[in-house]
Amino acid sequence: MNSLSFFKGILSISLCFMLFSCSNTKRNTLPNPEIKDGIAKLSGKVTNFNRIEGGDNSTLILRVSHPVTAEVYAATTAMDKDGTFTFEVPMQCNYAIGYFRSERTSTGFYVCLTSGKETKLDIICNGPGLFKITNQTDSLGLTATDLINMNMVSENLATSRTPGITGYAKTTDEFVKRARIALNYQLQKIMENNALSEIAKNFVLNNTKLLEIDWEYFEYKALMQVRYSNVENKDVENFNPPEPNIKYYKFLKDFNLNNSQYLYQAFYYYEVLQKILSNDTLNISPIDDIPINQWMKETKNILSKLVGFDKGLFYDLLAANSYARQFNNELRPLSDKQITNINSYFKDEKGDIAKILLKKNDDIIKLAAQKEPVVVNETPLVNKENLMNTIISKYKGKVIVVDFWATWCAPCLDAMTKYRTVKCELKGKDVVFVYLTNNSSPKKLWEEKIKGIGGEHYYLNKEEWLQLMNVFHFEAIPSYVIFDTKGQVNRKFTSYPGNEEMRAMIEKLLP
Repeated sequence: MNSLSFFKGILSISLCFMLFSCSNTKRNTLPNPEIKDGIAKLSGKVTNFNRIEGGDNSTLILRVSHPVTAEVYAATTAMDKDGTFTFEVPMQCNYAIGYFRSERTSTGFYVCLTSGKETKLDIICNGPGLFKITNQTDSLGLTATDLINMNMVSENLATSRTPGITGYAKTTDEFVKRARIALNYQLQKIMENNALSEIAKNFVLNNTKLLEIDWEYFEYKALMQVRYSNVENKDVENFNPPEPNIKYYKFLKDFNLNNSQYLYQAFYYYEVLQKILSNDTLNISPIDDIPINQWMKETKNILSKLVGFDKGLFYDLLAANSYARQFNNELRPLSDKQITNINSYFKDEKGDIAKILLKKNDDIIKLAAQKEPVVVNETPLVNKENLMNTIISKYKGKVIVVDFWATWCAPCLDAMTKYRTVKCELKGKDVVFVYLTNNSSPKKLWEEKIKGIGGEHYYLNKEEWLQLMNVFHFEAIPSYVIFDTKGQVNRKFTSYPGNEEMRAMIEKLLP
């Protein structure tokens, strides 16, 4: 296909996408979710599950994203010997799509959850990480095949390349044009996929659109630098792509961010909201003690022309997510003024947003009481080869847990949330938590995030980071090194092992 034919094809795809979006009806979509505090139950049985001697054979994980508090709730349970299992998970919507997998594998499938009801599954294990759903209840219109294929289709799209696009964009306008072409190509591939029902196609369409905002449009500068480096084969340190002005963000109008169906993609939806709230160009004020109506007026003055509307779910969740930033980034409870503002603004017609925020605040109050102080350290001015030894020498006689992480790394942040409990239990003992990141984490965001993490922090340059990653043979993050009280490496590993194992590794080394 020549380039002219390709771009004509893309134009027809764009028209198909617009028609497809306009023709969506209730029968082709999941039920419209609403913000609602509640509990859902998932139970079932796994058959033909081959247990491995000495390994984790029974742990199952169910992850449900919470759009109001901008977090993922991860529940774990153990299968009984006959393969049966039960989960009870908190919900922030009356309907949700969760993600189910075994501890033994990173792959799994989606499950449908309804607040106040029980979803039942019968699962056959056809091999390591290979599941087949043979029966389900409360499927919300999705088939058992959909629940497995939706994830597979999304993963394939995330790694696919758009034919006909080469080189890199040299302007913001060209960057947006290329992003639209790539998205329309992906949407057309979804529409043509015979492995999905129409309801499942709509789910994956929405998933793909939110991913495009999160991973493409809001990562403009980083992607420009990567693509420049790949094409020109040059270091990006002396390449500064043009900063997008506020008109750049008109792309938001293409995505109808008031669409309640996005609540099924709650993780990517709140990721987009968080990107909007933290964006320097948009410059939206932290909500702090500002009355919500006043904050909303100022925020709408910035966003309404960019998103194409001035009221609705999007703005309510944006306000809720501003409070969530305070919870998650700073571990700071609500002030009395904030509680009054929340109760005054989020009335019954806005669902259970107030109830959910105030419940989360109770948890934050308890965690804040146990929070470690934050210590920001200057990176020692030593040879790269001596860097780690110099860092740990500051903590002689203690067990040292070194955490390699980044602000953009979702598994890193998820792990930190999980082991807050472990850190609280070990408070006052001879253990110190040291956090290393590099300049791939924006400095301003890093300074905000560490307020809620506590512990000892170092912000490394590129060379220092690569040196330490190479020394410990790490290729991904989160990665960890645990030193004993004599400063000797006891354990090193990638991926968070879970609270029980992490606690056991540390306690074993304590004097």
